[in-house]
Amino acid sequence: MSKKQETRSKIMEIALRLFSEQGYYSTTTRQISQEAGVNEITLFRHFGTKEKLFQETTEHYVVNLNIKGKINKLKTKNFEDAVIEIALDYMNFCYANEKIYKIQMRLADEEKEFVRLKLSRNFSKELIIYFNELLAKDCIKGDPNKMTVTFINSMLGAFTVYVLTKNTFTDIPLQDLIIEHAKQFAKYYVK
Repeated sequence: MSKKQETRSKIMEIALRLFSEQGYYSTTTRQISQEAGVNEITLFRHFGTKEKLFQETTEHYVVNLNIKGKINKLKTKNFEDAVIEIALDYMNFCYANEKIYKIQMRLADEEKEFVRLKLSRNFSKELIIYFNELLAKDCIKGDPNKMTVTFINSMLGAFTVYVLTKNTFTDIPLQDLIIEHAKQFAKYYVK
């Protein structure tokens, strides 16, 4: 890795931690540059603006979920088992992106330019395709678009409570709650 790449990586690593801990607005470029051991001008040479640093950092650190490959492997399973597996994979995806999720949660609603990062964008698209295939085979009932939104809202809702309460809301493990959500979802939509 070149010196320039090392500097960029160090700045993004520090930015991710500070944005996650303090939020976007409370984190200054001065703090980031000081903790990264670089001059603030160096930070601006690499990223231009705080906003661009934020976008590049969040995009860089998002852990992708290979949902398309996963769904292809689940097509032989019954609907409930498949949905449970997808839900658990999505939960692990959320865990892997917890810092990014915390950053996104701290953005003001009016900050539309920052909401470009969607942790569920590809997941949603592939889930709609999967549900449409099952609907065409007459295996499920319901609108695949609404099913997808319901599924993601349910999983993200459980994960959000986990994040906001630092896992003190209930003694029930999040994994057990995710499985319960998935079972209820499958029971409602299966034919």
